[in-house]
Amino acid sequence: MNQGKSYEIQGLLKAGIDKNQQPVYVLLYNLIAQNKNYEEIAKKFQSYLQQFRPFKGFVLIICSQDEGLMDAKSVKALIKQTIKKVDQSQLKRIDKLIVISNNQNYGKKEKTIPFQLKGLLKDKLHLLINTSFLNTLEIELHQSVQKFLCNQIEYQELQPFYGRDLETYPIGKSGLPIFLEEILKYYSQNIDCLRQEGIFRLSGSHELETKLIEQLLSENYEAIYNSEPDVIATVLKNTLVNLKNPIFPFEIYAILRETSPEIPSNEFIDMFSIFFAHLSKVNRLTVFRLAEFIKFVAGFENENKMGLHNLSIVFAPCFFRTKEANQLDLQGAKTVVLHFKSLIQNIDEFLEKQKRLSQ
Repeated sequence: MNQGKSYEIQGLLKAGIDKNQQPVYVLLYNLIAQNKNYEEIAKKFQSYLQQFRPFKGFVLIICSQDEGLMDAKSVKALIKQTIKKVDQSQLKRIDKLIVISNNQNYGKKEKTIPFQLKGLLKDKLHLLINTSFLNTLEIELHQSVQKFLCNQIEYQELQPFYGRDLETYPIGKSGLPIFLEEILKYYSQNIDCLRQEGIFRLSGSHELETKLIEQLLSENYEAIYNSEPDVIATVLKNTLVNLKNPIFPFEIYAILRETSPEIPSNEFIDMFSIFFAHLSKVNRLTVFRLAEFIKFVAGFENENKMGLHNLSIVFAPCFFRTKEANQLDLQGAKTVVLHFKSLIQNIDEFLEKQKRLSQ
């Protein structure tokens, strides 16, 4: 089986999101043991944790495609060579550590965890005999992933809907990603949805979100029109906030963090004009169109209780973020929110300037 083309690094999979909106990662024991790429696995895993939903918990599954291969001793050694090398601050976020092994001689479950990590992981460890029991832990893997873990198919990983660069989505006639065109079209045809209290703040059903994502991956955009408004809003936010590279480059966050929100309006516009000049066309168009939309939604503040400031809190992380998440940088996050609010307030001037430049 030629498995080397299926993922970024052999032996480590991003396997989706569980019912609690937490990322699910898989370590494949047989591939890691075969390739002995322990250092690379640890580094890549660390980067995933820093970039994808960095403030949430996550689930880690350890399994093997070869039946009966793993026992407690071998899993313990794998953890020492990979997970143990990840920053402790990241490992504290583990919600579940799941080992899947049908080895009748696996050994005592508690022998799985290295001594140095027992305090951190012993109460989070689950031992299952096969993947069919994952649903008892609120985890539903895509069917192709499950079959791959069971060594039934050569796994060609579908490009996930979340975690991509914006330009990798199918682009429509407007220059925007088609999914974004259709979501905005949906809201323009269903204005009453924007009057709902808490719109874009409240999350939709995870199960329905997953179903909509599967349809969007198949480019069935009609599914948007059969979905609940909160589910559509959740997909929009999660797509943007989990982009592989944010709409504005990572370094822009640092610039805004150090720039006073009280900057004069003309200087603010000049600053962002420079930022826009360095964006790709699809990113720039996305900013303009979504900024207009957010300003429009804020117009229903009396009904939806989502004024411009509240919407800025929700959407700023969709446009600006750091390369390495810092949960303690609350003041920096507040400053960036205020800059984003100013961007929305000045969007008409930016659009007018853009129109003049294109003439």
